Amino acid sequence: MYRFGIAGIPLGSKGRTVKDAVENTFQLGLNRIEIQLFRISVQEREMRDFVGQNPKELDEVLLVDLLRGNEEGNFESIGINNTIEEDDIGIELFWSMARDYKEVSLARDIAKELDVKITLHTPYYVDFSNDAKLISDSVQHTIWGGVIADALDSEFVITHLGLVQGDRKKGLQKIGKTLKEVVTRYKGLGIKSTLCVENSGKPEVYGSEEDIDYLQKNVKGISSVTNISHIYSMQRDSLIEPEDFSTIVERTKKKNRPMYFEFSGVEFLDNGEYRITPIKRGNLKFEPFADAIADIDDELSVISFSPLLEHDALYMKVIFERSILKKIGKVVKPLPQ
Repeated sequence: MYRFGIAGIPLGSKGRTVKDAVENTFQLGLNRIEIQLFRISVQEREMRDFVGQNPKELDEVLLVDLLRGNEEGNFESIGINNTIEEDDIGIELFWSMARDYKEVSLARDIAKELDVKITLHTPYYVDFSNDAKLISDSVQHTIWGGVIADALDSEFVITHLGLVQGDRKKGLQKIGKTLKEVVTRYKGLGIKSTLCVENSGKPEVYGSEEDIDYLQKNVKGISSVTNISHIYSMQRDSLIEPEDFSTIVERTKKKNRPMYFEFSGVEFLDNGEYRITPIKRGNLKFEPFADAIADIDDELSVISFSPLLEHDALYMKVIFERSILKKIGKVVKPLPQ
């Protein structure tokens, strides 16, 4: 089974909700979407008007946590799988893609009906290694993302790690400790989605192959997804032939990582930096990657995060299907005349 999809809402979508995004993705002939948790804000609110109700049944309220006082009078997180009591404080999330869990549930049900799989991506500005306040906020955003992802039946929650500042090893150890906290909270809240680290495209950002190996070895319960364009930006011109990409695919299999790949064009600038571009315009070509993944028997997902979002997703799907037909043609011998 192979799935092609997009990171974000289709550019041609008139609606901006999760439901709209799922429906439009299906209408385009795609069956995977990476929902991005951007432009969100939260506020605390008293819950006296909702006593006895389930947080997921409230109209036009999207709660991501309930806080309840303990014996010492301190408020602690208890999650949203509890009936609301009078003195509880709710953490209400404001998200442009859904107002309440009824909208989230509708999007989830439509995705199941249409066989469109959903992944959720945390905000790009999360940082698990530096300023204490930023780490705390990043943990909260990742937990809130997990709550929404779980409600959407999302298989994965994808996150970045943050900037390298100071000693890389110590920073990585701090990230590991923080991610353990997130995984523990996921378990406590009953979140079934797997937290996945995305590899970085710059050396000053955590997420190298070595970083991810360390984290997966030391933090049980996390995994990783593979951004091919980021690998290319780190290794420059090393990904050219199908064999080059096959090495990445085999490594992904060997390390028991999901066959979940993100792809876009990459263009290098005069100052040594790079930028994401449409695939046909960039230096990174999809055809050899398509040849490398055409033999994969496991479920495969390829996500476009190109500026030409759905256009390039469909372009990759066509190229991939051609690669499959090409391989079938080599295997099937012509009948004797």
